[in-house]
Amino acid sequence: MIRTKRYDEKTLKHLQQVELKILKYFIEVCEENDLTYFMYAGSLLGVIRHQGFIPWDDDIDVIMFRKDFEKLNKIFEKSIDEKYDFFNVLNEETYHYTWGRLTLKNTLFREWWGDQVDYTPNIFIDIFILDNVPSNKFKKFIHKWKSFALNQLTMYSILKYENPSKIKQIIQDTIYYILKVIPVSTMTIKEKCVKSFSKYQFEECEEVCDFPSENQMQMSFKKDWLPLKKAKFEDIEVCIPNNYDKILRMDFNNYMELPPEESRFNPAPEEIDFGEY
Repeated sequence: MIRTKRYDEKTLKHLQQVELKILKYFIEVCEENDLTYFMYAGSLLGVIRHQGFIPWDDDIDVIMFRKDFEKLNKIFEKSIDEKYDFFNVLNEETYHYTWGRLTLKNTLFREWWGDQVDYTPNIFIDIFILDNVPSNKFKKFIHKWKSFALNQLTMYSILKYENPSKIKQIIQDTIYYILKVIPVSTMTIKEKCVKSFSKYQFEECEEVCDFPSENQMQMSFKKDWLPLKKAKFEDIEVCIPNNYDKILRMDFNNYMELPPEESRFNPAPEEIDFGEY
């Protein structure tokens, strides 16, 4: 699905401030429970290049090692501020992402898939997960392809996608309808996906991978994220990886160079509501 709707500047700035509120709560929980997190993807780039949001960015991305993510999940299962919800792939059947999402209740961020799920999509921050990857090239190849396939099946078991390519549309529709008729539940697929992602969780590995990322088949990171560093993001201090330069070069190449002006935007969701915020 191609999103074309544009933000007006006031709405985008408002959204960023609400997301910053969610991030502050997330950091508070991590600090209280000795959990390690890092700013990630566009948010990491924002820290280094802008000391805050990329001016046209509309989300916040953080990432954690699997062990810290699982601890966070248990913490939120026992106790979470009543203003927030926490989603992961296994605690909501129609949640189609394989990473976590901390959301602010009584808000709305409805994307094209909003009417295909059984929950209200709120304003959020994304919490990605770093999983161990084996050094052996053959094992790594199998591990990545299996994880990639299960990640795709997780999404297709829930959402019906639209694709501008007719061939891809036929393939996606075929997978979607097959998954609707075969006697395998969405939760079974999700459980197999998480099991694949975390297969090497308790083994000594030199590399880690963010499996749901678009370029995970080509990219693994050396496990040299620690010791973490502190840096400015808007009006707070956040954690960034020790190896942030390598990570940003892998993601964005010459990351300090601004993109062409016509590319400096993110498409807006179909509907957004800030509620009382």
